Amino acid sequence: MRKKRKTIIVDYDNIILLLFIGLVGVGALMQLNINSVRDNLSFFFRQIFWLIISSFFLWVSFQKLSINFIRKISFPLVILTFILLVSVALKAMFFPDSDINGSIRSIRVLGINIQPSLLARVVLILFTANVLSKKKDWLEDATPIVFFKQFNFLIIVVAIFYILILKERHLTPLIISGLTLIWMLVLAKIPYRTIFLLIAIVIVSGFIVLQFGAKYRSERTAIFKKYSLILKAFNLDQEYEGEKEYQIRESLIAMASGGLLGRGPNHGLAKHYFLPEAKTDYIFSIIGEDFGLWGSLLILFAYAGIFWRTWCNAYKETDLFVKFATIGLGMNIFFNAMVNIGVAISALPSTGVTLPFISYGGTSLLTNFITIGLLLNFSAERRRRIS
Repeated sequence: MRKKRKTIIVDYDNIILLLFIGLVGVGALMQLNINSVRDNLSFFFRQIFWLIISSFFLWVSFQKLSINFIRKISFPLVILTFILLVSVALKAMFFPDSDINGSIRSIRVLGINIQPSLLARVVLILFTANVLSKKKDWLEDATPIVFFKQFNFLIIVVAIFYILILKERHLTPLIISGLTLIWMLVLAKIPYRTIFLLIAIVIVSGFIVLQFGAKYRSERTAIFKKYSLILKAFNLDQEYEGEKEYQIRESLIAMASGGLLGRGPNHGLAKHYFLPEAKTDYIFSIIGEDFGLWGSLLILFAYAGIFWRTWCNAYKETDLFVKFATIGLGMNIFFNAMVNIGVAISALPSTGVTLPFISYGGTSLLTNFITIGLLLNFSAERRRRIS
C-alpha cells in the first residue's frame, strides 16, 4: 500500500497567539463586567457564542488551509464579498426602515447578521497581495501610467468595494482599508510618485465625501474640534453641554477618573448606562476607568506586539504573497485598534469602529479571529511526513 505524504505544522509564532489569547480574555471579562450591571447577561452569552464560532474558523484558517489554497480562493472571496455588499445595498433600497443608528450595514445569512464591510477589508488584503505577487516584475517600474495599466483590475475591484461600503454610510472601514492597501504598495516598492498620486486621489475623494456627503460626518468633525485634546487649546471658551456630544464627553470623564491604577472593575461608573456604547465603540474608556493608565497601556502594547511580530515574520518571508498578506493583515488589526482608541481619547472623530477581540460584535470577532488564524498560518514552519 502506497503511503501518503502529509504536510504538518511544526512551529508558528507563539507570541502572536499569546497576545491574542490575552486580548480575547480581557474582552470576555470586560463584556461580563459591563453586562453584569445592566439588564441581563444576554449580550455576554452572545459574545461567548461568537467566540466559539470564531474559534472554529480560526482553527480552520490556521491548521486546515494551505497557503496555495488561500492564494487561489482570494478572487472567489472577492466575488462572495461583492454579493454580500450588493445584498446590503439592496436591503437599504427596499427596506430603508430596517436601519440601525441611521444606516444599514448588515445582512442576515442563515439566521446570523453579517457585516460585509468588515470581511471586505480582509478579502481586499488577500486579493491585493495575490495581484502584487503575480505582477512582481512590474512593481518597481510601476509609474502612474504603468500602474493604472497593469493593475487596472485591482483598482476597479477596490473602487467598486469602496463605493458599495460608502453607500452604507460607513467611511471608517474605507480609511482603515485605504491606509493598509497604500502601505502594502509602499512595501511592494511601488515608485513614490505613484504612491503620492494615489494619496492625493484619496485625500480629494475624502474631502468631497466630508464636504458633500452625509450631514452627520460634519457634525462629528465639529464635535471632535471641540473636544480634541490638542485643538481645544486654541479655543478654551467652549460650553460642553450638547446632547450630541454626550458619548465623547462621558468617555473622557471615564478615562480621566481612572487615574493611574483605575477604580477597579467593581467601582467604575461609566458602564452603569452613563456610556451607552460601552460594550462596543467605547469599551476602551471602560478599561481606562476600571484599570487606569497602566491597564490601558497594556492593551495598547498588546496590539503593538502583534503588529511588531507580523512585521518580523514578513521581513524574513521569501514568498511575496505571504509577505504582503502578512503585512496587510497585521496593519489592518493595528490601524483598527488605534482608530478605536483614538476615538475614546478624542484624538480622532467618532467613527463607530469596534476594538478588535474586545468589543462586542459577531462579524468583528469572526473576521479578526480569521485574521489571526491566517497570521499564524503564514508564520508557520511546515514539514512533510509519510503517514
